[in-house]
Amino acid sequence: MQIQHVRVTHLDTSIWGFLAEREKTLPLVTPLDIYNQYRETRGSWFWDSGCAIVEIVADDGTSGFGWCEDGCRAIKPIIENHLSRLLIGENPFEVEGIWDRLFRASIPYGRKGAALEAISAIDIALWDLMGKATGRPVYELLGGPIRKTLPVYASALHPVESVNVCREAENYVEQGYSAMKTRFPCGPGDGSRGMAENEAHIARIRETIGDDVDLMADVYMGWDFHYAVRMCQRLEKYRLAWLEEPFLPDDLISYAKLRKETPIPLSGGEHEFTRYGFQQIIDMEAMDILQPDLRRCGGFTEAKKIAAMAAACGITVIPHAYCITHLHFAAATPNIPMVEYFPLPIWAEPAPSTWQPLFIDEPVPAQARVTLSVQPGLGIRLKRE
Repeated sequence: MQIQHVRVTHLDTSIWGFLAEREKTLPLVTPLDIYNQYRETRGSWFWDSGCAIVEIVADDGTSGFGWCEDGCRAIKPIIENHLSRLLIGENPFEVEGIWDRLFRASIPYGRKGAALEAISAIDIALWDLMGKATGRPVYELLGGPIRKTLPVYASALHPVESVNVCREAENYVEQGYSAMKTRFPCGPGDGSRGMAENEAHIARIRETIGDDVDLMADVYMGWDFHYAVRMCQRLEKYRLAWLEEPFLPDDLISYAKLRKETPIPLSGGEHEFTRYGFQQIIDMEAMDILQPDLRRCGGFTEAKKIAAMAAACGITVIPHAYCITHLHFAAATPNIPMVEYFPLPIWAEPAPSTWQPLFIDEPVPAQARVTLSVQPGLGIRLKRE
């Protein structure tokens, strides 16, 4: 079997679906909060929604799909102008060699960012193709399944009106979620008033859900070290399961220092790339929980290595965001206890009828658990229209 075609399609829609557009309008602290003109919402500075779909077709007609973010339309030229020449004629089952060649060839402009997202989409497509060619789901090719169903946690709880936050949290408990994650409203620029507002937001949720439900909080890279230390001192009594991405991803010194200042576990890694980036996190003892995104970090081939490195050091892995790739990855990886999921808040307007999902047959959780199908490959179909 040989790779015959590589097709790349840019779409003006997000891989996150309607969630991406809704999140642009909701309050949360971001890394650009230090600039007054960008403090209101993420939509004030974020790029236009876009994704790239990569289809790899073998000479016998078998095809596989991969995808990644592409708000700046960078993926198509990277693959068509360079990476595709390293794919045509290759055996799609030789994923290790293909990955290594793509990475080495793209070093002058890659190593992280868009080039790695392009490699990630290619790698995901190759695993989908291998699954279809062998008639096996990807999680079996990865060595699983190690569990029949996967737990998911509710990731939402933006700092909107307090009555809606409490209704939302209560609703997740009723739906059977044993863990949920919120966002913070304020950062260093909001001073002591913002600290009080952050604490009040966490206190309301904890009071609503009780002590038996895990509560996590996402800072989305919006704090600095001194602010984080003071904020953690106020939050420790609420028994957070983890504090996510308090700093920019390259500021590992602050992560390592904060771990020594607070018992709250720290998580991150959704904006990190390759085993080399995650090795730095591990070596610096900067995080308690790693959160790779397979559509950024290098696909399945690289994520397997990241999870193995973490397991060797007793570090938990919880992939960033809900998607079929992360479900297959989690189903075959012992040190992944659960997967993130974005439920629609009880107070939110549903997606407009004009919005259509990219994929068909993606599983939906029920009672905070999801079951994967036994269909070959990733088990989903691209909605080609």
